[in-house]
Amino acid sequence: MSNYLDDNLNQSVFLDVNFLDVLGENTFEFCLYTLVTHTLSLEQFDRCYRNTSVGRKAYPPALLLRVIFYAYYRGMTSSRSIERACKTDLTFMALASGRAPHFTTIADFVSSHDEAMKSLFHKVLMICCKSGLVGKEHFAIDGCKLPSDASKQWSGKHADLKRKSQKLRKSAQEIIDRHLSNDGGSGDDKAKHTQTVDTLLANADKIDEFLTHNEKRLGSGKHKREVQSNITDNESCKMDTSGGTIQGYNCQTVSDELYQIVIANECFGVGQDQSLLQPMVEAIKNSLGEEVFDDGVLLTADTGYSSEANMKYLFDQNINAVVPDTLYRQRDPRIANSENVKKHKDHRQKTRKDQRKTYAKIPASDFSFNKESLICVCPNGHEMMYHGDHFEINGRRYHRFKSYLKNCRACSIQSKCMKKPLKEHGRQVSFRVDGEDNHNYLDLMKQKIDSEQGRADYARRMWTIEPVFGNITSNKGINKLTLRGKAKVTCQWMMCCIMHNIEKLWRYGDISIMGA
Repeated sequence: MSNYLDDNLNQSVFLDVNFLDVLGENTFEFCLYTLVTHTLSLEQFDRCYRNTSVGRKAYPPALLLRVIFYAYYRGMTSSRSIERACKTDLTFMALASGRAPHFTTIADFVSSHDEAMKSLFHKVLMICCKSGLVGKEHFAIDGCKLPSDASKQWSGKHADLKRKSQKLRKSAQEIIDRHLSNDGGSGDDKAKHTQTVDTLLANADKIDEFLTHNEKRLGSGKHKREVQSNITDNESCKMDTSGGTIQGYNCQTVSDELYQIVIANECFGVGQDQSLLQPMVEAIKNSLGEEVFDDGVLLTADTGYSSEANMKYLFDQNINAVVPDTLYRQRDPRIANSENVKKHKDHRQKTRKDQRKTYAKIPASDFSFNKESLICVCPNGHEMMYHGDHFEINGRRYHRFKSYLKNCRACSIQSKCMKKPLKEHGRQVSFRVDGEDNHNYLDLMKQKIDSEQGRADYARRMWTIEPVFGNITSNKGINKLTLRGKAKVTCQWMMCCIMHNIEKLWRYGDISIMGA
């Protein structure tokens, strides 16, 4: 019979383990331990504890930070999973000094130190700068839309939520009436119906309470229209992504080109990027100093940030930025003259939508406009009605003229002059008021992006910011935020960015500057 060594897993053993030896020498774990324990100052975390004379001893912030950052490095965001790993995984046990913090301790630490985490992010960023990982030649801005711990089924405008509450109460009353018409039914049916009615009424009460204590949520646009609120997390928003509609946050991030170090980040409950350019530029200045753009640092962002207001802001701030409009590829001769584009245009010309676009329309330049007398005459010789100079387009005032309806009805060139059929009013034209700011900042940016240098600069955006999102969401698998509220979600995303920067510091930085 063969003679084998004993193979019994149902036994306990004593291990002679040195936790520092477990971490190794040139590993992410050792870099994390050295950085958090011996290099970073954690006084802002220390101020949160008030157990000097009373209360039990607390877990050191350095211990919890090591465990959480390593968990994020391994793609673990669940506090229960982190607690389990501290009991079963030797590396987690080493980073936790043999302790096993409860999952509520871990969850509370992540969600309650947003201000201290901002300070920690800045300190890690300064170490990256000292290690030569931040080139300060090109910054790229972009957003990563992630779902949070909020339900999109509980979203809607106030009127929609009110109708939903009424519908729930109506459904509950129908169940009660049906139950009464059946003379009460059996005991099991009665209990089931009662539970269903209680659930419906509880949900209706939840909606009514939210509507009572919360104002309508307004968007970030110029006209401040109402947007959908959310009962579970009213700071989140419903966003369309390539993976479908989600309820979550737009994680705005800025990275440096040299080693893709994250230099600024913040989460917003806004789906569109246009209103977020200026806050992120200010965040860059807060991280690296007000004079960071004085040396001509390049700033790139995709088409989602393109707007007249944003372009004016960039030009006024004298920032060397490249932000293309949505049609910039159609103007690129390398693309516009390709056979595939020509075939696509020919196919689109056959659609009804493109046929409507081909309707002729006489431009405003063909109208005769006298600036002194403020008289406008249409191409067919009819004088038009003046409506004043208080009309604004992209922040600039315009003179507006409207043709008399009777003149347009009898006009022989009406079909060529107006894009839409004649209904309530005649043709309208506008002319810019003299003395107004005649700079069209979108056109200035178009000239920049259409140049050879502009296209080359914008091409650098892809490899500057996208690897950050790829590393966090794909490599690490952190594709969902587990908290609610802008402050808590921003803190969690900031921890992901700190983990990303520490990994870059481990791979490419000078670890010798971190005293062990």
